[in-house]
Amino acid sequence: MTAVIEHAPDVADPPVASRPQRRSWWVLPPLLLVAGLVNGWNLHGWPGRINDDEGTYVDQAWAMLDHGSLAHYTYWYDHPFLGWAIIAGYAGLTDGFARAPSGVMVGREVMLIAVLVSCALLFLLARRLGFNRAWSAVAVALFALSPLAVFFHRMVFLDNLATMFTIAALAAAASPRRSVGAALYSAVWFAGAVLCKETAVILLPALVWLLVQHTDRRTRVWNLGLFGVTFAGLVASYPVFALLKNELVPGDGHVSLSWALWWQLFGRSGSGSLLDPSSGTYALAHSWVDLDPYLLLAGVLLVLPAFFVKPLRPVALALLIQVVMMCRGGYLPFAYVIAMLPFAALLVAGVLSRLRLAFVAVPAALALLVVVPAWSTTMYAQSKTDGSADSRAATKWVIDHVPKDQVVVTDDYIWLDLKLAGFTSPVWLWKVDTDPAVMEETLPDGAASIDYVVLAPQADSTLSGLPTLRRAITESQPVERFGDIEIRKVTR
Repeated sequence: MTAVIEHAPDVADPPVASRPQRRSWWVLPPLLLVAGLVNGWNLHGWPGRINDDEGTYVDQAWAMLDHGSLAHYTYWYDHPFLGWAIIAGYAGLTDGFARAPSGVMVGREVMLIAVLVSCALLFLLARRLGFNRAWSAVAVALFALSPLAVFFHRMVFLDNLATMFTIAALAAAASPRRSVGAALYSAVWFAGAVLCKETAVILLPALVWLLVQHTDRRTRVWNLGLFGVTFAGLVASYPVFALLKNELVPGDGHVSLSWALWWQLFGRSGSGSLLDPSSGTYALAHSWVDLDPYLLLAGVLLVLPAFFVKPLRPVALALLIQVVMMCRGGYLPFAYVIAMLPFAALLVAGVLSRLRLAFVAVPAALALLVVVPAWSTTMYAQSKTDGSADSRAATKWVIDHVPKDQVVVTDDYIWLDLKLAGFTSPVWLWKVDTDPAVMEETLPDGAASIDYVVLAPQADSTLSGLPTLRRAITESQPVERFGDIEIRKVTR
């Protein structure tokens, strides 16, 4: 490996190229413009409305603005609430819920801003790791333009905000100033990441390693101590909040943070191991590779070579941790790959930048002949796809034909649009049979209290856990259909 990888600069003497210079502003704005166009084009239409979490996070943001709640139903500590508080702040500043064509579009606008900020921070991080401007631009381009990245960057997932804060924390930790302030800001930004999506905490070892690399030996203990105290103090605000609300531990008549954590870690069904071809984890990973077989696989394959390059070791560790977690057999979230993408992009650009010119020619030719045409074809198809058309059409039909005091059970995409249209009793499907307040106040007569069901076909496993909804569907007749979404009227 040492025969083809050039000597990496010793971090004791940071290279001049790691310090931001004005000439970088000739590189970064065009990159952000391209990233903005690619990620923002057809933002509402693609991907379609395929994951109800998008609607949930936007609905929770709306609840913060509309009636000062942390969620549109009982907040049960499923995730820290900083992520949808950011969406609520943006919606409030831009009057988003009054002007956007659909509630979820407000969240997608926030995701577009987040990816552009992440691109700028990734460029800064690459420079501070010793990349020249060209290779820093390559890292940003890989992160922003991969079809896999574009697919997930557009969707309203807390992981996008957590990744933005994580990159900010890494960039602060790699500051050439090696100051106490760098450790402090790194802790603040990483706490922000964890308070958006708690699973970001698994990247803590990589961040600490990077901080150690960029800390003077004479002040290392002090800097690390300040980082630890600041990070722990900010993250501790979340359990303190639960404690003040008497919701830290389980008890009669209230939710609790400790139960939610137990459920997240042990209570839900596992997805299986990446090493098992029949597992859900393997199937999900396979779907990522189907979207883009180049960036993620290349990053994983370069983890080992990256450990031979001193500045890249923490980056390699960050990606390795995430791959190992996929092999443990626990639950794998749909959007898990989002946090892997910036590290894969950095490893590809970073390892290639250290190869001698003759060895770079082969991957460069491969990129020009195979990767760029494949990505372009995929993105062109995506730009012409309106995956949310059926959901929007079904929503419009309900608004035009159903009285606003009727009880409509639907998903969290349509739920908010009905609320914004003046409906008094839309019900999120997952709250049927699972939320005592909903059953007591909105559905006191069970299925007989439901007037309409507006849903795509639900799996038998889902309906088996929601018997009231199953009975309502059984005792209903279809009145209209838009693609996979069926509108059914309950016949009592």
